[in-house]
Amino acid sequence: MQYLFLDESGNIHKNSSDRFFVIGGIYTNNYTDIKKSYVEINHELKEKLNMDFETELKANYLNMEEKMDIVIKLQEMDGMYIVGIIVDKDRIGIEIDETHLYYNFVIRKLVDFMISKRMIKTGSGEILQINVDRSSMKIEDINSLEMYLKTHYIIERGMRFKLDVSYWDSRKNYMVQIADIMCNTIWNVASSEKPNGVFRYLNRHNKLKICRLNRIR
Repeated sequence: MQYLFLDESGNIHKNSSDRFFVIGGIYTNNYTDIKKSYVEINHELKEKLNMDFETELKANYLNMEEKMDIVIKLQEMDGMYIVGIIVDKDRIGIEIDETHLYYNFVIRKLVDFMISKRMIKTGSGEILQINVDRSSMKIEDINSLEMYLKTHYIIERGMRFKLDVSYWDSRKNYMVQIADIMCNTIWNVASSEKPNGVFRYLNRHNKLKICRLNRIR
């Protein structure tokens, strides 16, 4: 079973002042061990920050050093990858107002990238469970992502793996909370003055897989 947990940072709409928009999170085929290890990290940080253990640990509660430390620790775990796609709004060549359509498109481009890197297995019998933070979706958009991805991969490309999309309240799902922190960290780095150097520093275990979308066709 393959799991992809995703969140978003920044705003892709043409009226937003954000230059970068990121969809990112974590990919794993080792769900149980990854969750157990992250819960330990989560509780250590909450103790340090004097937070109640039942409170959701969000990215904006952490400084950059703390977020980068989580990125490095997670890469030490077996079957764990940190993934993301960075959209540079200054270079995509269009102005976006139908945000939900491009949200689906950007996720597809991230999955395409992961398939090209042989991370996601698409053979018969393989299952990919994509889990998205529900707070980032409008009610009318629920299920549109799954339909879009299945049409592309199963009908258009004839792939034989099973693909499902689920939506979670991050307050009730530790793995979606990790996605929030990872996505926000990627967005912070992309928005910094020297992102390439920081990404190289973070990718010391070669398990930080980032792609860029500079042109939408």
